[in-house]
Amino acid sequence: MRLPFPIFVLGIAGLLPFMTLGGWIFLAGLFTPLPHLKVILLAYGACILSFLGAIHWGLAMERPDIITVGGTSQRDRQRLILGACPALWAWLALCVGILGHVRAGFGLEILGFVGTFLVEREAWKQGALPPGYLPLRTVLTVIAVLSLFLAALAPADG
Repeated sequence: MRLPFPIFVLGIAGLLPFMTLGGWIFLAGLFTPLPHLKVILLAYGACILSFLGAIHWGLAMERPDIITVGGTSQRDRQRLILGACPALWAWLALCVGILGHVRAGFGLEILGFVGTFLVEREAWKQGALPPGYLPLRTVLTVIAVLSLFLAALAPADG
């Protein structure tokens, strides 16, 4: 089963900032430091990483019986945890990138995207995610990670 076309288009559209900023920061950064663009990409990466967690909250909350007298199912508990972890990791990456060094923030975001993908791949194997979800997430993860990596490789600021 494939994802509905609008979801596919919106998923790909979400890559535009990654595809444009990561390469631009690297190439133009060879000639001049681009600290503001780095922070913008770092913030966008944190937003998207948080959104990936929100998808799992949505999957858990789509059923009206998530909180029952008998308790929450194991799969729903896993979804709720997976929903919160990327957002917390993104917040940490953004804080480290802004308060410490932006390269460290990019590195943490890369770990967050890869780690979330690996957990989602296991969930997909167990049938906990829609059939068309993982192929799209694979493309999204590869491009996001490549963009963040290129931005991290750009020459240091000023």
